[in-house]
Amino acid sequence: MRSDQVDFGPDYLPSLETETLGLVQPSAGSANKPRWWLAAMLFAATFVFCTTLGVFWAYAVRTDVTTDLFPYSSIITLDTFQRIWSSPRLLLFGLSFSIPALGILTCHELGHYLACRRYRVPATLPYFLPMPAIFGTLGAFIKIKAPIRHKKQLFDIGIAGPLAGFAVLVPLLLIGVAKSSPAPLPLSPSEGQSFATLLVPGQCLALQLATRLFHGQLPEGWILNLHPFAIAAWFGMLVTALNLLPLGQLDGGHVLYATAGKSQHRLAIPLWLLLASMSFFWPGWALWAVITLFLGLRHPPVVDEAAPLDNKRKALAVVALAVFVLCFIPRPLEERRVDIGPAAGDLLARSSAIQGRQIQHEGDRAVVDQLHLHVGSETAAGHLDSQLPQFVDQGADQFGRLGGRGRAVEGGASAALQ
Repeated sequence: MRSDQVDFGPDYLPSLETETLGLVQPSAGSANKPRWWLAAMLFAATFVFCTTLGVFWAYAVRTDVTTDLFPYSSIITLDTFQRIWSSPRLLLFGLSFSIPALGILTCHELGHYLACRRYRVPATLPYFLPMPAIFGTLGAFIKIKAPIRHKKQLFDIGIAGPLAGFAVLVPLLLIGVAKSSPAPLPLSPSEGQSFATLLVPGQCLALQLATRLFHGQLPEGWILNLHPFAIAAWFGMLVTALNLLPLGQLDGGHVLYATAGKSQHRLAIPLWLLLASMSFFWPGWALWAVITLFLGLRHPPVVDEAAPLDNKRKALAVVALAVFVLCFIPRPLEERRVDIGPAAGDLLARSSAIQGRQIQHEGDRAVVDQLHLHVGSETAAGHLDSQLPQFVDQGADQFGRLGGRGRAVEGGASAALQ
């Protein structure tokens, strides 16, 4: 990639088209013609996928409910799409994840874009990358269409995205964690027993601090059943930390090069080896080691290398480092098989009694009498309807108990959000 081509954005992966465009300097006329239709189409597709998969994440990370909406894990099927988008209440549940998550990404990209406008640097609109799996998106990016003149420009454009995204995710994190419910991790299944798959989001310093603020120190073996706002904030922190990795063309690479100059080249290999070694904690870091190697570890120079960075921006670089430390998740996700037999139900019942919650049963339907526990059935929806809005799949009429008691089995989906 030429030194005057700089790309920004969460989880940016250069496509063949992007690399081809990088070989030819666009004219000033083409740089000033934003392709609104393309940006709108990509955002719309991302919004649909993210909303659909928001329902998956809302259930996959909870210990107290399961669903058959996603037979192939976090992959959207036609049946899944139809069931979710035909249920207004399920859609509201998905929107409670997609709106804050895409809000974080949008503010991140607008930070880059507005910084470019401030310096009159021609750049594309933010383009989202939709994907019908995992989170529904690979992130978003903008493409700079002119050389970066000096380190002040590079620093301001590079740091604006992560700081803007972080400013938005902090209140979402606090609200989401406050509305989340502590719960014990279910027991691991014995051989031959039925089990469910639980996804446990990894811990970062910001999430740990927010948890202690609202719930104190959780007992050993307990986790938070995360509210969708908290899941969206966790996703935003993961994206922010990935972008602030101090390598190559990532935002952290821009900030490091603007601050340290060509010393970044000497630090590139050791930092990359450190990233690659993190794959012993989580295999996904190996993929990111390959991605950063493909993008290039050494940052290209700016036009005016002699102009130094002022002390105020060097102090902001320390702030960016602090944001990275707060958001970095050594092991972003852990998959666990959990017991759904009677013992798991007993454990949930005991934890509910400890927290002063009452779980009633009508026939084989679980009724959860607790304002912040996002689980239930049609019966639970009616039971709490006078107290708070219910998001229950109208087409779900097959409810029961896993292992006889404790966890509500959701045939379509249901939840209560305050």
